[in-house]
Amino acid sequence: MSVRIRCDRCNEVATIQDSVEESAKFKTLYCTCNNPECGHSFVMHLTFSHTLSPSSLDFTAEMLEKLRRMNRQQQRELFASLA
Repeated sequence: MSVRIRCDRCNEVATIQDSVEESAKFKTLYCTCNNPECGHSFVMHLTFSHTLSPSSLDFTAEMLEKLRRMNRQQQRELFASLA
């Protein structure tokens, strides 16, 4: 999936001309509207919000094995308690 940026003036697709990675979870995007009648240039911010499903890289092999032995309900309860 790619990010589709839309101009907030005319709602046409815009192009990201440049971007600056401020941190691992925050990026500044410099955009220009593709509609020649509009030509709006603007800045947007792209930020990380939250995790929906944890990465397998976040777990040790021992932790993964314990999770695999749990049924789905036990897994849901475990992750709900962490939220």
